Amino acid sequence: MDKPLTSKQKTIYTYIRNYLLEKDFSPTLEEIRSYVGVGAINTVIDHLKALENKGYIVRRKHAKRNIEIREVPNSENESMIMVPVVASVGCDDLSVYANETHDEFLRVDRKIASSGDKLVAVRAIGDSMNDADIMSGDYVLIRLTDHAENGDRVVAIVDDMVTVKKLEVRDNMIILWPESKDLKYKPIILNQDFKIAGKVVCTLPKETMDSSRVEPLPKESYEY
Repeated sequence: MDKPLTSKQKTIYTYIRNYLLEKDFSPTLEEIRSYVGVGAINTVIDHLKALENKGYIVRRKHAKRNIEIREVPNSENESMIMVPVVASVGCDDLSVYANETHDEFLRVDRKIASSGDKLVAVRAIGDSMNDADIMSGDYVLIRLTDHAENGDRVVAIVDDMVTVKKLEVRDNMIILWPESKDLKYKPIILNQDFKIAGKVVCTLPKETMDSSRVEPLPKESYEY
């Protein structure tokens, strides 16, 4: 992907990539045409040909939704993937509502992800997990799964609110533990249904996430 893109090509590429990350299938030609505001499908096809020739996408023949993003090594010989930042989570309590607003993406090393993993990132709010090196403002990389075991650090959804905590299952009781020496942070004890949204893979400290690794979406791409 060393060949530069025109402004229109970059807009189309970003739209396709974000669409694939959110829906797991590519947009149609008409959806692309409508999004970028061009008058003819043939104009979209010309841009897709250019993206394919430059190595950014691959198109499968004889399929309606036939576009795939091609991930290739960057200039530092590291294969990178784009991970959507889908929400902010409360590490202090359940004060932050769950949502799936994609307002930016992170560039992360593909080696972090195992084959078949679907990864997202969340922004931590609060310091109740500071002994686990999760500080307020950090990005927390999450492997999407509804399965976790005792001792796993999880993103839990309770009554449409989200939090990052350490999981303990004890008889019929669920305990979500903070990891902090500060005694003001208390465990969350549940005897109600709740949802595990994912398991923590690693933390990306905000100080290390420079502009080359955090890519905002164009404003017109936001969906609320």
